Amino acid sequence: MKKLLIVIAMVFSGLIFSQNLPIIAVTEIQSSVDSKYWRDYKNSKSNNFQNMLETQLVKVGRFKIMERNRIDEVLSEQALQGEFSGSGTNMAMGAVDYIVYGSVTKFGKKEKVIQTNKFSSVKIITEFGIDLKVVSALDGEVRRAEAVNVVLETASGMSTGKVATGDAAADPLADVQRRAAKKVAAAIAESIFPIGVITFRDNEAYLNYGEAILTVGDRLKVIQPGEELIDEATGLNLGATETVIGTVEVTEALEKFSKAKVIRGGNPGKGMQARIIKDASSGSGGSRSGPQNQRQPLGRQI
Repeated sequence: MKKLLIVIAMVFSGLIFSQNLPIIAVTEIQSSVDSKYWRDYKNSKSNNFQNMLETQLVKVGRFKIMERNRIDEVLSEQALQGEFSGSGTNMAMGAVDYIVYGSVTKFGKKEKVIQTNKFSSVKIITEFGIDLKVVSALDGEVRRAEAVNVVLETASGMSTGKVATGDAAADPLADVQRRAAKKVAAAIAESIFPIGVITFRDNEAYLNYGEAILTVGDRLKVIQPGEELIDEATGLNLGATETVIGTVEVTEALEKFSKAKVIRGGNPGKGMQARIIKDASSGSGGSRSGPQNQRQPLGRQI
C-alpha cells in the first residue's frame, strides 16, 4: 500500500510539473547576413535553423512547444475533423507564454593556408551567428536575449609533393546550425532550470540534462551557490556568490541525462549546479582546437 501511494504521488507531482512548464512558440527566423554576396542571404537557411531550434527545445523536455508557423495546416485539419469525423473537434489554438524570434547575423567561410615549395595545407572554417530574443506574450517584455556564434573547422587538406589528403563535412552549414541551436536551447533552459548534479558515484557525475543540451567533450564548471546578491538601489536579484568546486568533462550524453568525469578540483555533490564553459572556438566534431590536442612529448622534456 505504501509503495502504491508513493507511485501515485510521483505521478501526481509529475503532472503538476508538466502543467507548469513554460509554453513557447518559435516564430519566423529571418536572415540579415551582412555580406556583399546575395547568395549568402539565400544560403543561410534561416528556416532550417528554426526547425532545428524547435527540435532541440522539444528534446530538452523542459518546455511545451506550440506550433505557430503552420497555423493554416493545424486549423484546416481541426476543421475537417470537426466537420466530417464526428469527433467533436473544435477549432482552437493554444496560448503561449513566450515567443522566440530572431535573425541570422553571420554566415560565411574563410581559409587558413600554409604553403612552401613542397608542402601546402588548407583549412576551411565555417562561421554562423544568430541573435535571438525571448519575449513575454503577456506584456511584450524581452525576457532574454542571446547572441550565439559558432566557429567550426569543416574541411582540411594537405599535400607534400605527390601525396595529398583531404577531408570535408557533407553539410557544414547544417553542422554549425545544429551546434548553434543546441547552444540557444541550453541558454534558454539554463535560465529557468539550471544544469545540476543528480548524484556522484563510481567517480562519475550524473547531470540532469542529456544530449539535447550537452555534447561529449563539453566542459562544465561545478559551483555551490551561496549568498544572494541584491541590488539595494533597484531591488534586483543579481545572482549569488559562488564557490567553485571543480571542472568536469562530459563523457557520455544520453537521452535524459549525461555522465561526466572530474578533470580538475574536487568531487561534485548532489544538488550542486554546473555551468557550461564557453570556448572561443570549437573544432570539427566537438573537438577543441589548441594546445589540448597536441600529443605529449615522447622523450624527456627540456
